Amino acid sequence: MTITTIATHVRPGMAAEVERRLGPALTVAEAFGAWMATLVFAIGDDAAGEAEAAAQAEALVARRGVRGEVRARSSFAYGAGEVFADQARVSDLAVVSVDLAQGVAGRLLLSAAVFGSGRPVLVVPETAGLARHPKKVLVGWDASPAAVRAVAGALPFLQRAEETVVATVSEDKALRPGQSGVELTHLLARHQVRASFAAVPAGGGALAALVGAARAQGAEMLVLGAVRHSPLHDLVFGSVTDALFQGAGGLPCLVAA
Repeated sequence: MTITTIATHVRPGMAAEVERRLGPALTVAEAFGAWMATLVFAIGDDAAGEAEAAAQAEALVARRGVRGEVRARSSFAYGAGEVFADQARVSDLAVVSVDLAQGVAGRLLLSAAVFGSGRPVLVVPETAGLARHPKKVLVGWDASPAAVRAVAGALPFLQRAEETVVATVSEDKALRPGQSGVELTHLLARHQVRASFAAVPAGGGALAALVGAARAQGAEMLVLGAVRHSPLHDLVFGSVTDALFQGAGGLPCLVAA
């Protein structure tokens, strides 16, 4: 299993901003030799600077030797999130560099990618970046269908990582034996993943507990299932997802719904 095609989105900005926002997708594309579709457009209605940003992105992609195409949005008939989700559907992975200052517009685009594409999404806070393939990954496991899909989407990363920790928040919910994180490590081992299990004490919410465990163990990426509890304008999410979309994790995080 590998990643052959990546979809990413870049907002216009200064040259340094465009480079920072495109960096995580370029890192992943280089690691897997993947083809990359780069969509360059503003999240709001103001299209100023899109052509310049697209030219900057093309230069960056060429400089890094990544195969793919760069294009601006050609139509405003659909929202930015829908346009990006459409591209993600015909990709193996979507990569989104998140600026917490984007507010509601940024959350809507990210929500469309996670809940509307059917594909795993690698969410990377701009302040964190992703300069190399993660050596250690922490998987937040609660045996939900979303967590199952997140693990499947993250498998190419886990196979290349030096270590994977499957972590369950011990007081989050009771798991039946067949749902256990220990059994998941056995499955991952059959996929040539070096995995171990850890029970994480609850405290301050599930995401805070998992992020704390990731920090303590030196993990460079999180893997989580995302569950939307209400469809109201795509703004009401479960506790873990809501905190993630607000950047509480502070780490690159691969999510799937």
